[in-house]
Amino acid sequence: MDTDRELTKALGERAGHSFGLTLTPFLREQANRLADKPALPSPDLVGSLSKTEIATLYGIALYPAKKWNVTGHSAFDQAEFTSFVNYKTRQTPSYFTAYKQFLALFAALEQKLGSDKAMDYLYTPDPGTPPANWETVRYWGIQEFLILFVTSGNFRSFGWVNFPGWMGGPYNNPDKLPYRGIDDE
Repeated sequence: MDTDRELTKALGERAGHSFGLTLTPFLREQANRLADKPALPSPDLVGSLSKTEIATLYGIALYPAKKWNVTGHSAFDQAEFTSFVNYKTRQTPSYFTAYKQFLALFAALEQKLGSDKAMDYLYTPDPGTPPANWETVRYWGIQEFLILFVTSGNFRSFGWVNFPGWMGGPYNNPDKLPYRGIDDE
């Protein structure tokens, strides 16, 4: 989509309303990413992942904590994650196929690169020559897990209570935007 009008129309249709604005280059890039997200594969196919598969996904989802050294404030535990995955795979629209693709890609990367390098690769913004299903895995796997991880208390790891629009609720004191610190009232 090339024009601001086309992009805002596509985004408005997704959101159920229309709006008009002029997009900056950054907003244009972000709007294109939202408007062109990969389709969720086989959303009507439901199923259950094994305990081993869920444990593998949990390890991948925790990787940012290891890399960023931020685990002190998290409410992100394996039981919560298991419930999340079961919820996403046992009803429609189902992530079952997307998670299976994610697990297959990780297994192939792990065999080729080893576990740590496979994790690094999954979280690489631009891998150069992406493997098959890369965009699907990134959007429906990695991005979902990052959002879950950060909204499960990890804003506090960075010294903030919440972020506008996330689970902590909006906070719009103009003197403290866009974040509210732990000691702020």
